[in-house]
Amino acid sequence: MTSIAPPARPIDEDALSYVAAVLLGFSFGGFFDGILFHQILQWHHLLSRVAPFADDLRVQILADGLFHAAMYGLAALGLALLIARVAHGRRPGTRRFIAWFMIGFGAWQIVDVVAMHWILGLHNIR
Repeated sequence: MTSIAPPARPIDEDALSYVAAVLLGFSFGGFFDGILFHQILQWHHLLSRVAPFADDLRVQILADGLFHAAMYGLAALGLALLIARVAHGRRPGTRRFIAWFMIGFGAWQIVDVVAMHWILGLHNIR
C-alpha cells in the first residue's frame, strides 16, 4: 500500500517579515544589555570573567565594541529584510510584528543568561 503525501504548503509570504522582526528584537535586546549594563551602569563587560582578559580594561572595551558591531549587523540585516518586504507590498501586520519583535528581544535575554552567563561563564550576573 502506498501513501500519498499531502501537497506541500507554500512558504508563508509574511514569514520573512517576522524573521526581520525577530532579528530586530534580538539585536535591540543586545543593545539594551550592552548599553545599559555594560556602559551606563558598568556592572560588567562582555569578558569580565575570562581569566587572561579580566583585568585588561582595553580588551574589555574592545570586546564590548565588537559585540555592539555584531548587534548592528543583525539589526541591519533585519532592517534590510523588512524594507525589502515592504517594497514588495508585503507590509507585516503591526501587532504580529511587535509580537515577533518581543520574541526576538526575549530570545536575546535567554541566550545571554543561559549561554553567556551560565554555560560559558563570560561575565557575572549582578
